[in-house]
Amino acid sequence: MATQNDEIHVPPIMVNQSHLHAITEDSLVDTLTADDICKMFDEFLTEFEHMEKSGAATTQVFLDAVEEITNAVLSVLPYKLLDPKVLSHQMVRFLHQMLIDLLENWQATDMRLNIQESDIFLKIILVFVRAIDHPFVTNPDEDRKQITKILETKIVLNLVREQIVDSNINKSGMNDDPNLCALGLLTIRLLRGCQFYYSNDRNIYLNDILIFNCLDSYDYVQALRQLQNGQSLNDIERFLLYTCWEHIPFSSKNSTTTAYSTAFIDQFYDDALARFELTLDQEPSMNSNALTYIFERCQQLLSIRNLPSFDKHANNILDRLTKALETPATTNPDGDNERNTVFFQALLNLSKNVDIRTIMKKRQLTSLFNKYASTEGGEQQKLALSILAEIMDESEINDNPTEMVKIFIDQLKELDPNKYNPDLDNTLSSLNAMIQHEEFKNEFIRQGGLEKLMAFVRDGDPEIQSDKQLEDAIKILWSCTFNNPEAVNTIKQDEKLMTRVADLLEKSKGNENTTLEKAAEGLIWKVEKEEKFIEERAAQAEKKKQEKKRKAQEAGVAEEDEEEEEEQKYDLMISYCWAESELAHRIFGHLSEKLGYKIWIDIEQMHGSTIEAMANAVDGAEFILMCMSESYKRSANCKSEAEYAFNRKKHIVPIKMKQEYVPDGWLGFILGTRLYIDFGTYEFEKAMKLLDSEIQLQKKKRKETKELAKIERAAAVGTSCDEKNDEEKKEVAGVKSSLKMKSNKGDISDWSEEKVQDFLMKHKLRTMIPLCNGINGEELYDLYSMCKANSSAMYRSLRSELLHGHSRILPIATYLRFMSVMRSVCDDMLLASRETIAESD
Repeated sequence: MATQNDEIHVPPIMVNQSHLHAITEDSLVDTLTADDICKMFDEFLTEFEHMEKSGAATTQVFLDAVEEITNAVLSVLPYKLLDPKVLSHQMVRFLHQMLIDLLENWQATDMRLNIQESDIFLKIILVFVRAIDHPFVTNPDEDRKQITKILETKIVLNLVREQIVDSNINKSGMNDDPNLCALGLLTIRLLRGCQFYYSNDRNIYLNDILIFNCLDSYDYVQALRQLQNGQSLNDIERFLLYTCWEHIPFSSKNSTTTAYSTAFIDQFYDDALARFELTLDQEPSMNSNALTYIFERCQQLLSIRNLPSFDKHANNILDRLTKALETPATTNPDGDNERNTVFFQALLNLSKNVDIRTIMKKRQLTSLFNKYASTEGGEQQKLALSILAEIMDESEINDNPTEMVKIFIDQLKELDPNKYNPDLDNTLSSLNAMIQHEEFKNEFIRQGGLEKLMAFVRDGDPEIQSDKQLEDAIKILWSCTFNNPEAVNTIKQDEKLMTRVADLLEKSKGNENTTLEKAAEGLIWKVEKEEKFIEERAAQAEKKKQEKKRKAQEAGVAEEDEEEEEEQKYDLMISYCWAESELAHRIFGHLSEKLGYKIWIDIEQMHGSTIEAMANAVDGAEFILMCMSESYKRSANCKSEAEYAFNRKKHIVPIKMKQEYVPDGWLGFILGTRLYIDFGTYEFEKAMKLLDSEIQLQKKKRKETKELAKIERAAAVGTSCDEKNDEEKKEVAGVKSSLKMKSNKGDISDWSEEKVQDFLMKHKLRTMIPLCNGINGEELYDLYSMCKANSSAMYRSLRSELLHGHSRILPIATYLRFMSVMRSVCDDMLLASRETIAESD
């Protein structure tokens, strides 16, 4: 830059009035061509050169000239600067050099630029930022690369790197240097992806320093105040309020080279949440845009994993939101209505977080939202209903599913397959959550909801329909097929629908839309492939069995049933929800690496295995490790895995992933009386020891059962019971005694499916037969145990299943007789078991 000179000179004119008029006119009628702009730039630089050679170029004159030229370039329509002719003009190199000079001056002047230098520095950056924000061509990424290529010279990168590090070292307290925010804009927007260091970790470190200093600045406080006051935002304010938050949480917390310690970063999050809470308290009449912004940032911070202050701040935010909704309206009902809508949307967004949802359930907020959900129409009713869909538990839904379904059905009347309606995004998302509850699902099908969604998917225009709405609709259809053969048949008979779903599957693969792909694949599997797959597996098993039998006959030896072991390639198959992937993967690592188990797990999950691969894994595993949580219960993918494993009569070992979760609904039914390992309560190492012990116990129990069957078959070959030798008798009795001591179920656990049916017929419990179709004695005992544990709830569940699934009524007298007969049979068998054990002693 020019040197200081105290003489006063009349500043020369760099940009004349005709230039300014042409630029202003161009913004209105688009008259300037690339050649016109280049000619204009030539004239600017010629005047600047004359000024430098005149000998009158004091520092002030020099800065005035640079600022005048920069203002003119900044006024040109941004996309026109991306024209190849303009982009290669000397003016671009001029601005680049000015940027270098200012960075060098910043370091040389006690870490500060003066006010005019700061303005020029920011304006030069904005010339390039606005150009990439308003691309002329259809590929903005290429435009950004062009600008980055111009700026990413070695000298610029070195100066930026050194300035960021030096500013951080010399920073004390809140950042009050506006140039750091401008530097952040340059680095984050224009130099993104550049290698300031050879190490990626060091580049992450640099990025985090910038973001932290920008958010911990007086400029950020001022930008937030601008938003609260409803004033327009400039480029820097938009950068601070929005772009910087795209980089939260800080990447370096999980990096080997960190800018700040974990404790420091957690404290920053804590302070940020506390400031937002204070702002909410101090500005009770804040406009809706500012409220929305603050709640979005709070949600973002509360979504950070393992945030130490999570409980405190989650409760603080919920306190403010619920209090606002419980407070009577003021003298400005329109304003209150708008603010309430913001509060509802914030609560809905927060309820998507499973940990916040758990807190909301504990607070028993159902009555608050029911008040709004019962009002006729309106955005607030839809939002209240969506929140209820997230926080209501099984028992609350089962109390009155009819009215809830009716409201959803009324909203689905607005669903037009050939018109995108964004207002239905929340409706379908909430319906997808509600459909996991059996009573609600059955009532939804009864009121015609299945047909409405089938028509929406089948008849829609693929160019208009939203992928997210299609995904939710297909997930709902998929969920309707679980434990409901009639729904499966209804969907299967609609060939046009299934063709459309197949097309969406192929389209989603091409677009890499993995969530839509999973939904379409799941529905196709359940409707068209699952039954055929099971039949093929049964045919293969029968073929192997017959082949083995033939070989045994040829060899003249007794046949042994060991085909199951031949099919079991894995000790365990882990079924889990992506929301608990961190803990699930940790369990997998411990079991496989430290304990040596052979395990099938879909590590990628979102991009991983097909459902058929999952089915093969279930069939090929000795045990299914079911990682239970609310997220697991709400996932159609997980329900598909669990239902398949249950129907295939696989040995399930349940794991509870969250301390607060209580399994209910379909997941509670599958759990039955099985003991689960509580990873939410115990320390990881202790929970792993319990899990390993449970697996080994189940393995031993299965082995002893097979040994008993083998001994009994061997003893039966060619020898009557009376002819058994003492050694055989002792061996059989010993194994039987051992097994009976480990079970309180008696002989009922050995009943086949046919024996269960005969038992129900014998005791005049024909009405129960459809409910017990396909279950064996052990599963019958589990059903009885569930009924004992919660008799009234199980009666409602069984009555609903019989009514909606089989169009029959379950009289209370029949249910009570079933309980009485089961109680008598199980108690008698338990007594007999104890007598047998006493005799063996």
